[in-house]
Amino acid sequence: MDGHPSAVLTPAILAEGWSLDVSGSDAIAAYVAGYEVWALLQEIEPGHLHERGFHPTAIWGAFAAAAACARLNRLTVEQTRNAIAIVASLAAGVVANFGTMTKPLHVGRTAQAGVLAARLAKSGFTGSPDALEHTAGFMRAHSPSGTPEVDRGNWQLGREWRLSKYGINIKRYPMCYATHRSIDAMLDLVHDRDLAPDAIGEVHVCIGNTQSVMLRNHDPKTALEAKFSLEFAMASAMVARRVGLAELDDAFVRRTDVIENMRKVRCTTTDETLPDMPFAPKDKLSIVLKSGETITHPPVARPKGSWQKPLSDDELRDKFIDCATIGLGQQGADAAFRHMNGDRAPRKPTGPDAGRAGLIRAPRI
Repeated sequence: MDGHPSAVLTPAILAEGWSLDVSGSDAIAAYVAGYEVWALLQEIEPGHLHERGFHPTAIWGAFAAAAACARLNRLTVEQTRNAIAIVASLAAGVVANFGTMTKPLHVGRTAQAGVLAARLAKSGFTGSPDALEHTAGFMRAHSPSGTPEVDRGNWQLGREWRLSKYGINIKRYPMCYATHRSIDAMLDLVHDRDLAPDAIGEVHVCIGNTQSVMLRNHDPKTALEAKFSLEFAMASAMVARRVGLAELDDAFVRRTDVIENMRKVRCTTTDETLPDMPFAPKDKLSIVLKSGETITHPPVARPKGSWQKPLSDDELRDKFIDCATIGLGQQGADAAFRHMNGDRAPRKPTGPDAGRAGLIRAPRI
């Protein structure tokens, strides 16, 4: 999957699901509907949106969110068709805005677009039934390849399940996904060899051309810029021995030792790509120590947290705690993690919102 399905689908489903008081199973069904539409549209486009400057999450995500919200609202076939047509004129987002506040705005506006399209269609608003496949429709207008397979005919949507095939990749680090394989390699070497930053002379990384386009910030000054900087990713792994939300802080990015280690990074690229992603088949990393020794990590094809290389229970907990502590505190985050993993029975909702407990009930599957 070329993009971040959950970043769009989850907030759209939680917001619209809450307003409609749906069950947990309805929320899951909406997620699947959105995912399948996203996967289908990507499947019939042989090119990669990144290559044309489009942010895939903001493009495919709009259709996914519209499909999910159509499912939540129990729209008819005609209404759902209209929701998809409406959202075809709401999808937008360019890669050039990566590393700024506008990049996450893409995701928020995309979720909003899905909610809006479904609600408009429900109220009788219309769009072209061929907004996707028309010669002047969405797929051809946005196609990097110029040859989207819009005339294939048999989409098998709802018959051949793409979710079980492509799965969900969990981002272990709060950085652009294009950095994750290199971060895995760097952290492995740092911890296995107990490397101090002062012992490292140069870091050599080979990634794909499209990855390089996304990782455009070579001398970041802010945390937002640092998210799209391979140099920062490597420096954080060297200096902090981790790459988490605590490191995505303006003060940390501007630290003298972080800047010094960013300057050690040398990046080369390759034209080769994976069949399912516009990334190099493997990221390659080697470290030249000041002693003259060169340490090379085996090429990394899949990052930890990917569908093919899932996080361990401890790694998944660390990821959750890193995210949730900001809003819930350490104890609250730990309690939430245990709660969602079934370590204690859920409390019965009380208070004025007790009737809106649909999304926290156990799914009726």
